[in-house]
Parts: sequence; structure tokens; C-alpha cells
Amino acid sequence: MANMNNANATNHKKQGTIEQINFLRAFGVLAVIAIHATGYFTEIKKFNNLVLINLLTDVFSQFAVPLFILISGFVLARNYRNNFPIIQFYKKRIRSIIPQYLIFSVLYTYFNNSEVMRNNALSTNATLILRNIWQSDASYHLWFFAIIIQCYIFYPFIIKIYDHFKIRNRAELLISLMLIIQIAFMVGKHTPYLAATKINFIAYLFYFGLGIYSCDHYEKLKSGFNRLTPLFVATTLALTIGASYFIIVGLTTGYRYNTIPNYYFIGSELIYPILRISSFLLLFNLANNLVRKKSIVAKALYKIGDYSFGIYLIHIFFNQSAIKILKNYNINYNNWKFYLIIFAVPLVLSYMSVRLISYLPYSYYIIGYMNKSRNKKRT
Repeated sequence: MANMNNANATNHKKQGTIEQINFLRAFGVLAVIAIHATGYFTEIKKFNNLVLINLLTDVFSQFAVPLFILISGFVLARNYRNNFPIIQFYKKRIRSIIPQYLIFSVLYTYFNNSEVMRNNALSTNATLILRNIWQSDASYHLWFFAIIIQCYIFYPFIIKIYDHFKIRNRAELLISLMLIIQIAFMVGKHTPYLAATKINFIAYLFYFGLGIYSCDHYEKLKSGFNRLTPLFVATTLALTIGASYFIIVGLTTGYRYNTIPNYYFIGSELIYPILRISSFLLLFNLANNLVRKKSIVAKALYKIGDYSFGIYLIHIFFNQSAIKILKNYNINYNNWKFYLIIFAVPLVLSYMSVRLISYLPYSYYIIGYMNKSRNKKRT
């Protein structure tokens, strides 16, 4: 996700700013916070309206990571084409995510294991930290780094293959092949054959390729779908219900979410790519409209987009802390208030925290963003 904010830094002035991208980042990080709030519906023992609303919200909001991967493909393709220096590319990519990942892996390891680590030997704690870094396991949301690192590693190879197809007017064929590979991989993940596979980048290969393709067709994308927003709303809603249907069947036939057989999810995996494309187009149209507005909401969303990487990194601290406090007041998973608070509190406190951190020296290496006023002073 680091390159959501930073991959375009090297050629920012040459390329200019695409404001729609920042709004898409905002939508993405809001969806992430929604996922980490609504996901607790799995703790409710009986299927009811609260489960249904949270399930539908969760399924829709799952566009977040695919959207971030698409943005990564878009921004990289916009700035790194035609024999770019690969060593320099990798150095900049390392700088944009590794320091932040290491810092937050250490912080979350301590946050989630503080009592145990106080009584452990230094060598035991060091082993725990190193294992969490290697396995992206310090906190459940840091798995994204494993995906984005793989995107960065494979990008120079993918863009060569893409351009090979493009000059032969076969780019659409390659994107279609990526979709087939991704769907086959995701269906396979729900079987014993691929369940333990760790090359999770394949699960987002189509979205990464779609980002590259969208970069090449951006002007058409910007002007060609504005009138279709009502269609995208209806399609996204219908597909969200369709993808949720298989899970609802599992929940209403006596299973708890975590015990639903894997084959129930195969139908959803077949729907997800179409749902994501519809969601992307809907969100892009919304972003297009927000670019033309100067409202407080538009300005707030744009700033959330600026801070999206930092908000993503830090919001779980506030998510988990809020849950502990709510339990003291007997507000739990069965209460509507729980979900509203677990969404609003991490969003507000994360935003405020990232804004404050952005004024610190070297904040880029902590949250991937430095306040512009400090940046001007440095230059």
C-alpha cells in the first residue's frame, strides 16, 4: 500500500497529480476500517438482521485490498515503463514500505504480546519479533505487506510481458488470462490442494494487471462511464447480495462462520471479480464527481487519501483498544452500537494521529507521508 501514496513521488511533477486516485485511496482505507469493524459479526451465535447487515457491508467492503492493488499497478505503470533502472526501482520500493513495515511489526508484536514479552528473555522476544516480521504475523492486517512486496518484486517482469502483448494489440487477452489464473487460484484455495499456498500475490494478479491496463486507457475511463453510475450502483448491490448468498446459506443451516465448509465459498469467488470491477467503476465515478466539488466532505476525503497508508498501519491499535473499553461497558458484538463505534473511533483517532506524526522529522519512514510544510523546509 505504500506506493498508494509514494510510488509516484519520483515523477510527480512531470506526470502531474491524478486527484481521483487520492479519493480512491480514501474509499479503500474507509473500507478497510469497515471490514475490521463489521467482521465481528462472526462472533454472533444466531443469524439475525445484525449479522445480515454486517455481512453485506463486509462483502462489499472487501473491494479494499483489490483496489489498493489496482492503484499500485496503475501508479507503477504510469512511472516505470520502457527500460527503467531496475536497481533504482527496487531501492525506492524498499524505502517506501520496508521501514514502515518493520516499525509497525515491532510495535504490534509488543502491543499484542506485552504481558508475555515482559517475562520473556530478550532472545525469546527477538525470535518472536523476527518470526512475525518474516510471516507478516505481528497483526492480522499486516498480511497486505506480503502481497505488495510480491507486487514490487514481480512488476518489472509483468510490465515486460504486458508490453509484449500490448504492442501486438493483445493486452486484453493477457488481462483475461490473469483473470482466469486468479479465479482458478482462489477456487483452489478452498480445496486441500492449494489451501496452504503462500504465493498470495496470484490472488490479486488480475487486479494488478487491470491497474496497468487502466493506466493505458485512463482518458477513456475518465470520460466514458459517467452516465452509467445508476447501473453500477444496481449491479454492485445485486452482486454483493449474490456473493453473500452462499455464506448466508451456510449461516442459516446451522454453521458458525468459521465452520462453514470451504466449498460454500467457491460460488462467491466466481462472483467477486465481476463485483470488484463494478465497484471500481462506481467508486471511480464518485471520485470523478468529488474532484469537481469543493465541499467539506470532498476535502476531508482527499485528506484521508493523503493519510491512507498511515491510517491503514495505525488503526488496529485504536480498533483493539476501543473493543477492550466497550467490553467494560457491556457493549459487545450483539449490539448495533459496537459496530458504529468500532468504525468511527479508529477512523477519527487514526486520522488525528497520522496528521500529528506527519510533522515529525522522518515521518515518511514511519507512516509513508511527510507534511508538505516540512517537506518545503527541507528543500
